[in-house]
Amino acid sequence: ELVLEVVDSSQTIRRVLRPPESGSRSYGKLFTRPDMPHVVAMAARLPQPPPGQTYHLWLTSEGQTRLAGEMAINDEGFGLLVFEAHRDGPVYEAALVTLQPQGSTQPTGRFVLRWEASE
Repeated sequence: ELVLEVVDSSQTIRRVLRPPESGSRSYGKLFTRPDMPHVVAMAARLPQPPPGQTYHLWLTSEGQTRLAGEMAINDEGFGLLVFEAHRDGPVYEAALVTLQPQGSTQPTGRFVLRWEASE
């Protein structure tokens, strides 16, 4: 229900994450609302990660990049991550999905999807 509240509102702000490499069919979306602290991130058409690695979502706000969470994907390459920001209407400058070892604390490894406000 929470996913629908965030994604399916006339107030929703939607950001599209695209692959940095041409030829990739992967994509993602980041959804926020100005009146809620909840954030929904989705990714699709991601390849299965190698053993010991997962997809990580990193968000940059006020110049600080933080881990939003690890995104598990299903057999079709679809992943969903829902989390609560520290305030209503979180504003992000960038979003990045990386493929890196589970439990990573810094955005390193292979960048799979990205969005920047300056684009």
